[in-house]
Amino acid sequence: TLSVPPAPSILRRSRARRGGKRVRFAQVTVYYFARRQGFTCVPSAGGSSLGMAPRHHRARRYSLSQFAHLRQGSHRQHLRQHLRREKLRARRRELTQNGTVPSAEAAGLTLADVSDDDLDVGQVEVGDYFYLQPLPTKRRRALLRASGVRRIDAEERQELRALRLSREQCGCLCRLTCEPRTCACSQAGIQCQ
Repeated sequence: TLSVPPAPSILRRSRARRGGKRVRFAQVTVYYFARRQGFTCVPSAGGSSLGMAPRHHRARRYSLSQFAHLRQGSHRQHLRQHLRREKLRARRRELTQNGTVPSAEAAGLTLADVSDDDLDVGQVEVGDYFYLQPLPTKRRRALLRASGVRRIDAEERQELRALRLSREQCGCLCRLTCEPRTCACSQAGIQCQ
């Protein structure tokens, strides 16, 4: 009798190969773009959407730990600014009579009047807090001007308003059964919503 050695298992070989190869990241490349008026997003209120230039003007490489440290510092700075604005609003409310009668003292307060000692940054975990915050129209316009945008297209405000209104109307007015003659969905060639 002739003995034949058993064929090696395909499964064992694939498991061994899988364990040896892993993807590891060592660096983060950050590309920096100039701000431009957007025309591609719809802010929840107002006009002047934020966008970016088509090409980056600078790129920097960071190690993973450097990038994590940089990001945490940036988030902490955003949190500090947010808390400063909230504290300013609260002080202005205190200086008005129940928020109804504005006072000259309240109108004269600025962010510079709120010191770091007034902020309770230590009580807020930066990682839990940080998410993209909507910016008021005035801040978006100020950011655009600070980035060198000389002329802000005023027509964008009406376009964005029309888009927001159109997004409020979703689907059709059919109840229980679809009426193809009057159904906006059916007339648009899509299934009745």
